[in-house]
Amino acid sequence: MATDRALTLLAATALGLSLVACERTPTPTSLDAPARTSGSASAADGFSVELQLSEAAARVVAGEGPTLDVVAEWFGYPTVAAQQRQVPGTEQPWLELHRETRPLREAGEVRFGSPDIAADRLALIEQGRPHLRVSVAERDDGADDGGALLDCGAFQGRLTAALREGVTLHCSLATE
Repeated sequence: MATDRALTLLAATALGLSLVACERTPTPTSLDAPARTSGSASAADGFSVELQLSEAAARVVAGEGPTLDVVAEWFGYPTVAAQQRQVPGTEQPWLELHRETRPLREAGEVRFGSPDIAADRLALIEQGRPHLRVSVAERDDGADDGGALLDCGAFQGRLTAALREGVTLHCSLATE
């Protein structure tokens, strides 16, 4: 009986220590900062998204085609500690931190600044490092055809990669 109680106490202590180890406060390191070269943008400057269109897609968009919304979503994967505390939003695979949309009527470049994400929100995601997803959505005011005309792919990765290299998305007709 005393042995069972000692084993239970030992297991509870080990579990408690492992939970404490999971809840680390993120600290900035040189890996968090994007590599800088002379003339490159800093995190405060944000990043650019270049939208390229195939010839067929450019013809469709140039007519009475859809407005293209370039959507940037900053997110992070919730820490184990945040999930255990059942922080709202952590029941999903990722925790949305910020979202912005920029409209385009043709191929071109749009810029996104770096949003101010509160430190308490960053503490809820793994390593306190946001990820980024950039996609393109069609907005056709007045048309009700029910199908997407374009296939634009998406970017999903570390925010530092987008800050360092920018993002390029290529759109073609879904039928190409």
